Amino acid sequence: MQRQCYCRMECYLYCTVNAEQDGHCVMYDQCGRGRYGHLNCYYNGSAQQLNDEETVKMLRELCPEFHDDKPFTCCTKSQVEKLVKDLKLPRRLGFGNCPSCVRNFQKNFCQLTCSPYQSRFLRVTKTIMNDDGEAMVEELEYLMSFKYAQELFTSCENVEGIFPGKSLLKEMFCGKWEKDCSPQRWLDFMGSTPENSGFAPFQINYVLHNETEVQIDGHLFFPMNEKTTKCSEPSELQEEICQCKDCPDACTL
Repeated sequence: MQRQCYCRMECYLYCTVNAEQDGHCVMYDQCGRGRYGHLNCYYNGSAQQLNDEETVKMLRELCPEFHDDKPFTCCTKSQVEKLVKDLKLPRRLGFGNCPSCVRNFQKNFCQLTCSPYQSRFLRVTKTIMNDDGEAMVEELEYLMSFKYAQELFTSCENVEGIFPGKSLLKEMFCGKWEKDCSPQRWLDFMGSTPENSGFAPFQINYVLHNETEVQIDGHLFFPMNEKTTKCSEPSELQEEICQCKDCPDACTL
């Protein structure tokens, strides 16, 4: 499969995303640095095959939904390596103690980074150009089902962090909201750049929908609605369920 062009200055106006098609990439690889870190290239083209066995293995361990031997994705080897590195900290701080929570949590970023159908639920809203005339994504909308967001939140809400008896999510992962955290507020914090008190390298605006199809500016989108796992159930990553202290529903099993 031939890789289509990046959106260079001379063809940028023609690089529009048609979300009503089967879905394709809106980002691929990284083209340079923005104010807060490396930025993904804006890319209106087909997913590319990951051929490196070690990279595929890393991706599968983190994101088992990419189960093919040589999956087609919208991420490169370096992006997979960065994803693996970035998701280590939340696991070490406590989310890793609840397999279902960490699986649901990682799926959010697996889909954002590597889904071959990004254009179905991601909408690039702002780009900047690097010195080579390539467009880089500086801001996007992540259309997500309210159901997924709520179930993700519920699976992680009671997981303890480094402070016994304290919710990791509310103490460290929801910014100023802390005990008043909600699915939307949690996602807003995770998608914020340092300018908005977050840590993301580019702004991710999570937009939650109850509808399975959404029309925006004449294009049809399909909010991300991957399967989630309750904290009282085993995940694809581990057979164990979350402990009682991290999941009230597990206390009666």
